Parts: sequence; structure tokens; C-alpha cells
Amino acid sequence: MGSFTFSLLRFLFLLFLLNSLHKSSAFQRPKQSNHFHIVELNSLLAASTCNRNTTDSTPEEYLELVHKYGPCSKSKHGKAKAPNVRKILEGDQTRPNLKQHRKNQIGVKWDGGINQEYVVNVGLGTPKRVFTLMMDTGSSLLWTQCQPCKLGRQGCDKQIHPYFDPSKSSTYANITCPTHTCSQANTTLGFTTCISSTCLYEAAYVDGSGVAGFLAKERLSVGYDTFNDIIFGCIEANINNTLVDVDGIIGLGQDYVSFLEQTTQTYHRVFSYCLPTKTSDIGFLKFGKSKTVSNSLMYTQLGSGYAIPLVGIILGGTKLPIAFKKGAASIDSGSSISALPSKDYITLRDAYRKAMPHYRLVKPPKDYEILDTCYFVDDHRKLKFPKMSFLFKDGLVLDIPHVGIAFPVNSTVVCLPFTVIPGGGDDVLFGNAQQKTLEIVYDVAGGKIGFGYDGCK
Repeated sequence: MGSFTFSLLRFLFLLFLLNSLHKSSAFQRPKQSNHFHIVELNSLLAASTCNRNTTDSTPEEYLELVHKYGPCSKSKHGKAKAPNVRKILEGDQTRPNLKQHRKNQIGVKWDGGINQEYVVNVGLGTPKRVFTLMMDTGSSLLWTQCQPCKLGRQGCDKQIHPYFDPSKSSTYANITCPTHTCSQANTTLGFTTCISSTCLYEAAYVDGSGVAGFLAKERLSVGYDTFNDIIFGCIEANINNTLVDVDGIIGLGQDYVSFLEQTTQTYHRVFSYCLPTKTSDIGFLKFGKSKTVSNSLMYTQLGSGYAIPLVGIILGGTKLPIAFKKGAASIDSGSSISALPSKDYITLRDAYRKAMPHYRLVKPPKDYEILDTCYFVDDHRKLKFPKMSFLFKDGLVLDIPHVGIAFPVNSTVVCLPFTVIPGGGDDVLFGNAQQKTLEIVYDVAGGKIGFGYDGCK
């Protein structure tokens, strides 16, 4: 009897342990707190000096990608003054309209510099001269300002390096016309014409600004790669623009004159980049496939105009009642923040506010009025805010980095970096605030785009 009692007690004790372990395991399931980020506010703020430890990239494979007004930029050393923030964010408002005005109105809007945020250095001409160009996935043509460009109205703008002088390059050649190249460029750029058998082009932007110049061919150096006869724009008129402290753009669109299309034999229509979290950090731009294949990349479809099948947003572990009518978004390196249709933005904003009850909602600081959900956080050593993910049609769930959810506008205020798409449309724009720290691989030939976390390291 005693032995039976001991065995029964041991059995009951083991049963109790198993039940306790089961309850413990159930208790360990993700709680609401697991759907929040907790970070030091100071960790989101930029340093005053350049941090070159954020990437182990080698110059041969990667181009350094830096913020135009950060301490890693040459324009910073040139004492360039960052533009008014209001103009920066207002510049964003124009970009979604550009995709609707491709004929005769193309490219990017230079109002205040928002579309000049991330720049790389390339070599142009023979002998080679270095130029600092803004990376832009929303336009196609590579261009820089050329002599005899004159500063001022109907002329050119200030830039980091002296204007390119075609007469001093032995490999420069204007594109003649009528030719297939000039006529084909017309379908991409919106307007080309022949003057003295030379192909001229104009690009007008929806804000009334524009550029005009010659279409030409020249030797271009990108890292250790050199290409002959690359089509580019040699600009001699920069109308109503505020393009300062950058030498031009390198358009990475999918059109005929794009650098990406012209280097198909070498780079196979593949490029990737990582935008750094802070203006004091360094990211990268890379052309071609990586030598090492990353198993951590998550792929989804990539359509024309860099459309991606974004269908929803998850905030704080809850899928929001949002259904994007177009079932897609345009991913754009030149827009600072993401933009949603009005109804969807309000849904996101209201859910975000409910998740931030411990912080005081304040009016956005001067020049940031486009951001309507801002919080005072000076009294908090640590900042707690909901995690966010983008949901794609094929089931891919992409976690958005910290700065794409709580954007520090100064040392005491953070804001939700989203806005309403202008014009009351149904378009969705995936801006660069939500792209930061992600390695983003554009496999245009394969019709897919890949995302990887901690891409700048």
C-alpha cells in the first residue's frame, strides 16, 4: 500500500509539473508588449561626425551612398545649408503626380532638395572628373550641368563641382539627329528636337521647373567599372529649379535612356541599395548581382514603374482595416516619407495614436506641419512605440525599421512619418523613411524585388 501511495504521489507530482510547464509555455506566448519597440531616443539621432563603421563594403563592389546634408557628404564640407524643411516635405507632395504626367512632365521635383537626399560619386569624361549625383529610382536619365552654363535665371544652379566642360573631354560626342537614339529618347523624355543636326531635349516638371540641354554620349566610371558611350543629359538651362550642392542625378528607372538599361550586358538589370538610418551614417549603392547570395532576402513581385503588390499594414500586431484599391504601391528612393489614400492614412494615424497613450500629442514643429501626429518625449529616457509591418499580396510580411515608424524631428519630438497622397487619389507611395536599413534588391530582369534586414552593416 505504501509503495502504491508513493507511486501515485510521484505520478501526481509529475502530472503537476507537466501541467505547470504547459501553463508556463502558454504564458510565454507573445504578449502585447512584444508588438512594441523600446529604444533610446538618442539612438535615433544623427551624430555631428561621419560614422564610417556602418558598412564593410569595398569600393570595388559598392558605391558609398550618403545623405546630401550629412557629415559624410562633400556638400557638407562645402558649408552647404540644408533647405527649409517645409519645402523638403512639400517637394514630396509633387512626386506622386509625376507618374501621372510622364508625357512632357517627367522626372523629379527639385523644390527644396527632398529628391536630392542620397548621393553617390561617379566619374565622367576623359580625363575622368568626379561628379556627385543624386540616386533616383523615379526618373531615368543621368544628367549633369555643362559649360557654358551660366548661373542664374534660365541658366544653371550651384553645384559641388565645376560644371562639366565637353570641350575638355576627348570621349564626348553629341547625339546627332535624325537618329534612332534621338527619336527613341523622345518617347522616354517627353520632348526632343533637332537643332543643327544635334539632339536637344527638355524635361518639364509639374511644379513649373525644368531642364534643357543636349543629349550626348560619354565615358562613365562607376566604381571600378568603365562604360563607353553612355547616353546622358548635358544640361545648359535649369529653369526655376533650386538644385544646389549636387551635380545632377543618376536616374535608375526602366526606360530606354536609363543607366540601368544601358548597362544590361554588365549588370543584367539588377541593382541594390541600403539607405542609412541616420544622416551621419553611410549606406551603399551596388550594380549587378552580389558575389555572395543572401539567404535572408525576401522577394515579392516587381512591376513596371517599380510597382510592388502592397495590400495592407500591420500595426502593433493587428492588421488594420485597410484595403488599397489599386493593390500596389510605388517604391521610390526620392520620396522622404510614405503616402497613403486619405481614408487609409486616417485609419493608420488613429491606430497609432491609440498605441501611444503615455506620450503627449503636440503640434508638429515649425516646417513639419505635413506630419500631424507628433509626440513630446523629453521626459522619457526610452521611447516605446508600436511595431509596423507592410503586408504583400503573396503573404510576405516586411517589418518596417524604427525610423520609419517614429521619426525624430528634433531631440524632443518624434512624428509618424506618413502623409496623405496629394490630390485625393488612390495611389500608395513607399517612401525612403520606411526603407532605411533595409537592403533592397531590384531584380528588374527577374521581375522581383528583395528585402533584407540590417542591410547597411
